Amino acid sequence: MFTGLILKTAALVSLEKKNRPVLTIKTDLEQPLTVGASLAVNGVCLTLIQKKKNLLSFNIGAATLRLSNLQDLPPGSALNIELPLTLNDFLGGHLVNGHIDGTVRVRAINKSDQNSRLVFSFNEREWKKFLILRGSVTLNGVSLTVTEIMDTWFAVETIPQTLAFTNLDLLKIGQRVNIELDLIGKYLYNFFKTKKGRII
Repeated sequence: MFTGLILKTAALVSLEKKNRPVLTIKTDLEQPLTVGASLAVNGVCLTLIQKKKNLLSFNIGAATLRLSNLQDLPPGSALNIELPLTLNDFLGGHLVNGHIDGTVRVRAINKSDQNSRLVFSFNEREWKKFLILRGSVTLNGVSLTVTEIMDTWFAVETIPQTLAFTNLDLLKIGQRVNIELDLIGKYLYNFFKTKKGRII
């Protein structure tokens, strides 16, 4: 479980697309990370399979590879990373499980010295019911607040601090971004829709 508050960025070293794809990133972590531990990489929860100094390698499942933007990115790309939430941590963002729903595309970017506005397009019409004005959404692992919603796009606002410490500052129009819709909203929707096996 994560919060969507990014620890730092890492550099993508390689993505080997073999029988079991392996993603390798380069980062210096102050906290010890052992094989078998979880790390959110661009919002995707991955399990560490190998560690060599500052190189960390992870297996990626076929569904994760298909749903995420990881295969879009060239070596050297900045990746947002977050360590798992511990029981004594402050919950500064919102509950994020690292199981992304897919990707959205950058539609517009309006930067300013105070708040910057980012707009994202989506094709899956059923996603709209999980986007709530002033509710939470996770983009490339970053917890953000929804400020506007239309049928095929939504907007968020970011403060300079968020842009400075994440890869959102590097986004380009048309680029794919990983999205995880609000976890609690999805659970509640599923509960009321299928309560006792019946559609309500």
